[in-house]
Amino acid sequence: MQKEILESLDDVGNGPLGRRTMAFTRGNVGRNKEGEDALSKATESHLVVAALIATVTFAAAFTLPGGYKSDRGTAILAKKAAFIVFIISDAMSMVLSILAIFMHFLISLIHGFEMVKEKMIDEDDTRVLFGVATLFTMIGMGTMIIAFITGTYAVLEPSLGLAISTCLIGLSFFFIAYLVFRIIFKDEED
Repeated sequence: MQKEILESLDDVGNGPLGRRTMAFTRGNVGRNKEGEDALSKATESHLVVAALIATVTFAAAFTLPGGYKSDRGTAILAKKAAFIVFIISDAMSMVLSILAIFMHFLISLIHGFEMVKEKMIDEDDTRVLFGVATLFTMIGMGTMIIAFITGTYAVLEPSLGLAISTCLIGLSFFFIAYLVFRIIFKDEED
């Protein structure tokens, strides 16, 4: 068991973004097996993340914070600003993640039919699709955090201290993500 764990740890960082190498950089996609494998692995992981975001945001839309009015079936908190922001950010997250899934599906379709090799579709188009899908997934993560923050605030507003604490914890995602990007891009400049 230890041997398997050690072997799997050796593999950490060997992915398309690991150890500061990017196997599918401009000109590599479709030209070598390593670039194709890297794009395929990255697409698979991004697809899983986008599908999870879509699943969570879909479920959140039907299990509304605060519940429903029993007589009409409408949301109890429908008039609150935090609830409105929750609905909008949840919908944005859902749409962006579904778009990312669609783009990853297109990438798989393009490579499955070997459209890049047959020059029917330019390899740069595949790279652009991948980049846009990744961007949509990242924005979907951000809007999902906003939905979480505003949904919990709408429900916890009567307990203001707890509501603000939850909001600050949720907002820490953006601060930590910013720090991670600063570290990554600072190392690339050096």
